[in-house]
Amino acid sequence: GFDGRTQRYHHDLTGKLIRSEDEGLVTHWHYDEADRITHRTVKGEPAEQWQYDERGWLTQISHLSEGHRVTVHYGYDEKGRLTGERQTVHHPQTEALLWQHETRHAYNAQGLANRCIPDSLPAVEWLTYGSGWLA
Repeated sequence: GFDGRTQRYHHDLTGKLIRSEDEGLVTHWHYDEADRITHRTVKGEPAEQWQYDERGWLTQISHLSEGHRVTVHYGYDEKGRLTGERQTVHHPQTEALLWQHETRHAYNAQGLANRCIPDSLPAVEWLTYGSGWLA
């Protein structure tokens, strides 16, 4: 790379990334039957995990940070639009919830995103016009 490090990427016959190497740090990428990424291991240890619902929509991503499980949960409406994101941190031994932050999203009658509500803070709203230009 431009920084002098050697990076290698290995793909399966369908072109999916299955292994990457960065200065000896080996990462393996794993997929489900629908070719969606499910988890990643680094140096043989679990790293991130991805989960999907029956429609194939991403519902959560998680990883460990200093032993704590950090997860981002995603919610959708019936049209597949993102309606919420909830970030959580759980205690490594007890799984007790230590921290949580939620952001909700709303859409106008035309289906364009027009409102974001972070936790109990005031909503952030915006207008769009024409073919979706932000105002």
